[in-house]
Amino acid sequence: MTKTVLDTNILVSALHFGGKPAQVLDMAVKGKIQNVISQPILTELKNVLIAKFMWEPREAQNAVEWLLLCSEMVKPAKRLRIVDYEPDNRILECAEAGEANFIISGDRKHLLKLGQYKEIKIVDAVSFIRQFA
Repeated sequence: MTKTVLDTNILVSALHFGGKPAQVLDMAVKGKIQNVISQPILTELKNVLIAKFMWEPREAQNAVEWLLLCSEMVKPAKRLRIVDYEPDNRILECAEAGEANFIISGDRKHLLKLGQYKEIKIVDAVSFIRQFA
């Protein structure tokens, strides 16, 4: 099964706006792909939903708990410093620890610019859906 890490911006978009990111998340919910996640990603997601999108803390916590039901939790053993934006390094760490095939991101400044990290392809939601839907 294809293993993916959804960047926080994809998760926020999926949960708050819908669209292509929601289609990717739905693939994980339906078991078509395996989403891999880590505590730092969940923490960032919860904080962004509350601070930037005015979600109630309980609502954001419910989203985190729901994500855990359709994701494989990993605990990265090492810290990476590949990109300048530290939260994106947490995405790379999760992908490496979870042996992901893809990182799906909307971050054109950092992750998408890389295109690939080791054997892990970094693509946007539209490209991923074209390939796997």
